[in-house]
Amino acid sequence: MVTRQEDQAFSVLPSSDLQADIAFYIRELGMQLNRVYPSENPHSAELSGSGLSLLLDTRHAGDSGLLVVKTESSSCPDLRSPTGTEIRWVSPEEHSVQSVASHRVEICTLRGSPWVVGRAGTHTRDLIPSRLGGGIVASHIRIPNGGPVRDRVHYHTTSFQLVFCVQGWITLVYEDQGKSVTLRAGDCVTQPPHIRHRVLETSNGLEVIEIGTPAEHVTAIDNEMQLPTGRIDSHRHFHGQRFCHYEHASARWQVHRLPGFAAAETGVSEATEGMAGVRMLRASGASQPYRTTHDADVLFSFVVAGSVRINRQLLVAGDAYTLPPHDEHSVSDISADASILELSLPGHFETQVF
Repeated sequence: MVTRQEDQAFSVLPSSDLQADIAFYIRELGMQLNRVYPSENPHSAELSGSGLSLLLDTRHAGDSGLLVVKTESSSCPDLRSPTGTEIRWVSPEEHSVQSVASHRVEICTLRGSPWVVGRAGTHTRDLIPSRLGGGIVASHIRIPNGGPVRDRVHYHTTSFQLVFCVQGWITLVYEDQGKSVTLRAGDCVTQPPHIRHRVLETSNGLEVIEIGTPAEHVTAIDNEMQLPTGRIDSHRHFHGQRFCHYEHASARWQVHRLPGFAAAETGVSEATEGMAGVRMLRASGASQPYRTTHDADVLFSFVVAGSVRINRQLLVAGDAYTLPPHDEHSVSDISADASILELSLPGHFETQVF
């Protein structure tokens, strides 16, 4: 009886000295030799290890190539095989904590920042084009044509991530957070580091704001987990943070740090142990123009509705502004229907009003 051998794929590398290359990969990468061909005077060898199947072939005339090995060790020097293949060692995880490298006033208007059309008809705007030196990314995402989404279970290596629904609705499922979560206009969720999730369905005309730190991070696919998990654990910590789901219909309004506004806390500061704070603002009575300063590392705002004048520039729905710490900024002309999403890093900070 003949047993069918499973299909197997190989990365093919040239070899100018097969025996020397075999010894190198066994010694330096801990690979094992599986077979050589032909037995007499072989021209090829199969090795495996570190999640890689390798075929060394003296007949192959291609480039000497590059192998990248993920390792926890930070002291491994780069190597070259006898044939010249480069071996490069990298950390298995990208660093998810990056401080803000530059501070500046950054105003991004809806009129001045056109939508960029991406795959599957998704439209995107960058709300902090400088990304403050790599410390943060804020994207305005629009999906004109909604419906069920063929999304994979995945997670991100961010230190903080927020999804805020501007209009329409989006349904997602999160690890150990029940069957599903639907965000409607004004709602938001945090996506703690490494929490598994996927998008299930969106409405037509969906608009969301996605904010993440740092600006560049890894999205990893989990091919094993099935969502929903069948468990609900609202107190579970993911790398020191809890999942937070804010529903705007249940907002509790109180006096804001700035005149002319009331604020509704979303619970993000508590869920992230003070790393970040997110609150909704709305106009609250008339106020005279004033100047203000703060000491937050990042203070980002998105105008959801109405208008407000910041530093003499009138900002309307769809506009965003990021104000650096310790600089004075003027606030005036708050419209009666003003509604603003405000995010700060950290969650609590000092404010002065003049």
